[in-house]
Amino acid sequence: MTQRRDFLRQASLLAAGTMAAGTVAAGPLVAEAATPERRSALGVGGMPDQQAAYDMSWTERVTGKYRMAFDAHEISEGVCLHQARSFLAGYASVFGLKDSEVSAVLIIRHTAVPMVMNDVLWADGFLAEGTELKDPVTGEPTKRNPFINIPAGARHSLTWPDGALDTLISRGVIVLACDLALNNFAGRIALHRNIPRPDARSLVMDNLIPGIYKMPTGVFATCHAQQLGCGVLNAV
Repeated sequence: MTQRRDFLRQASLLAAGTMAAGTVAAGPLVAEAATPERRSALGVGGMPDQQAAYDMSWTERVTGKYRMAFDAHEISEGVCLHQARSFLAGYASVFGLKDSEVSAVLIIRHTAVPMVMNDVLWADGFLAEGTELKDPVTGEPTKRNPFINIPAGARHSLTWPDGALDTLISRGVIVLACDLALNNFAGRIALHRNIPRPDARSLVMDNLIPGIYKMPTGVFATCHAQQLGCGVLNAV
């Protein structure tokens, strides 16, 4: 009798677990079926209301014999730039390969997205608050993007001029930015500047560093880079 009770109890728990799993699995399907207005009310997705067009032409540039993606989810004093620079330098030193003969993909997502903003959004010091980021030249709390336009001999730079973000782009490094994180970042800008969120979104989009490819999410960008044959290094 005890064994029968134990069996029935286990069966009921299994059934309950199956029902719970089915409910969770059904959640995204319900969300997908909802109208855009309903999705917005539910807080589903977090992406901009208008469907964005994404430029996938970067995939045609991933042609090097050696391929690596650098996944930067935090600024971490620009360590992702060091990694990409070291990747290029290493294959040049060991195999004599030019930048054009290897493929580096830099993925900027989550809280790292201020790195892909030009100086306009850094100018009031807001983006450097709570960090130790300094102006590469003066050493003061930065009011410019400290990862671009780094002059030779800058005493307080976090990277070398040939490893600055804009320089890496000019060297052929592919830089992808998470649109979901950019949208969340626009929310921060809206609160800080006390402006409507659509205006903040436009401000963010207008001030992306030239050469950045916007992707729906950093997860998508990382996974697709892997599909193209890239290894992945976590930039921490």
